[in-house]
Amino acid sequence: MPKFPYLIPTLLCLSTAMLSACNDDNTNSTATNAESSVVETPIPITETEQSAPILAVEDDECDVENFRLLDFTPWQRENGYWVGEYTLLGADGTPQVSSRWPYRYDNYRGFIHLEVLGNAIKQRNVFLYPPKLAELCDETTVALGNGICGINGNEKIFSADQKANDCSGNISGPFESFGMTLDTKTTLIGDDSVLYQVRMPDGSIMQNQLTTLPPNDTRVRTAQGFFSGSPTYASYYRERKVTKTEFFQLLAEARTEYNILATDHCGYDNTNQPSQTTCDDHFGLDLSTD
Repeated sequence: MPKFPYLIPTLLCLSTAMLSACNDDNTNSTATNAESSVVETPIPITETEQSAPILAVEDDECDVENFRLLDFTPWQRENGYWVGEYTLLGADGTPQVSSRWPYRYDNYRGFIHLEVLGNAIKQRNVFLYPPKLAELCDETTVALGNGICGINGNEKIFSADQKANDCSGNISGPFESFGMTLDTKTTLIGDDSVLYQVRMPDGSIMQNQLTTLPPNDTRVRTAQGFFSGSPTYASYYRERKVTKTEFFQLLAEARTEYNILATDHCGYDNTNQPSQTTCDDHFGLDLSTD
């Protein structure tokens, strides 16, 4: 997890970030989000093709620069395209509400492409949010872009990259957010679990995210967010692996369902600012030819 494989796509104040991301947005995301990650098209390895789990390599044999993360079962399972149903809760345990992002967090969608390349992972995510309930909109509620509160949904992107830091399959990397450099680390726990952690510059915990990867092309991610030791959010992400074709087909269908304007596609980053990029560039694909 997919927001950085796992940071929550949406940073809540300074402390939210998914996954996968999160990856809003979490996603097991390389270092956030988010909301982390977040990544392109090696042929997915099926469970029947996977090697037996390798959990460690002796230090005197370790060559991190020429290390293959795909030798480890969790990364074989993570590699590929993921779609999911997401829920983000605030500090009080109810669905997150944001005045800066006037859309729904109770049940939204995530689309994550996580690519394992040698000793590194690359994650590119987009999170889709349904429109705010019309009865909760008023003259003070302003939708982002050209949309209308209560009618149009919206979306935001998240990117994450990490590299191996040892020969046991663990990875780490920096994540820049709100002018800060946050440290992220992803640790393998057996062949079906992954722990993603994000820390503030002072070393305090900002996010703990656990990903469970059963051998059936599904994964579940849950994250706990903190700021100065106080809880700020919790997430629950349910995801399934799909083909590249299914990924973009389901993305188009979700955009239609949420009534997201074409001008808002991949239009905002995890800080709710204009992303200054296109979906083609974000995913590193020439989508016009697909």
